[in-house]
Amino acid sequence: MILLVATLLSQAGGRLSSFVERLVERTGRPVPVLVGVMLAQGALAAVAIRIGMMLAPQVTPETLSLFLAFALVMVGLGMCGRLPRPGSPFGPPRLGVFGTAALGAGLILSTESGLILVAVAAARSPLPWAAWPGVMLGLAGALLPAILLGTREWRRLAWRAIRVFGGAVMILTGIVIGLSAKGLI
Repeated sequence: MILLVATLLSQAGGRLSSFVERLVERTGRPVPVLVGVMLAQGALAAVAIRIGMMLAPQVTPETLSLFLAFALVMVGLGMCGRLPRPGSPFGPPRLGVFGTAALGAGLILSTESGLILVAVAAARSPLPWAAWPGVMLGLAGALLPAILLGTREWRRLAWRAIRVFGGAVMILTGIVIGLSAKGLI
């Protein structure tokens, strides 16, 4: 559940949703864009979950809680940064819509700290692969409004306030988890 909420908050209005919104605007083909992005997220999330499964037996539960707190704080700090600039970072879609969406999403997702959160949450869970549907549903929930609203309505939303509020929630949650892991709460 934490991954569903964290992914939904962190990807709403971020670089990936902005990329998806711009790519759909340029091509007019939302289905291949959504499928390409979800495929990239699914593959990266599966790798992160596998890393979390390998990490779990090697560290204590307190350390995993501290890792989770650190990952939440890092995602929250990333959300409080600058909003993405308009314009496509990839130029015209030369790989086709699906290829551009999958490659662009893979590059964006691999540079954000959300995959660390996926790995740590999977390491803490008795059912690590249960993290995968949460990540996928959270991403779909963040990207579908970007696709369905269209460029004009999408850019009218108060993304600065939404992302700062979501970042503050993530940072506070990370601090509470970290303090409780050390027995201070």
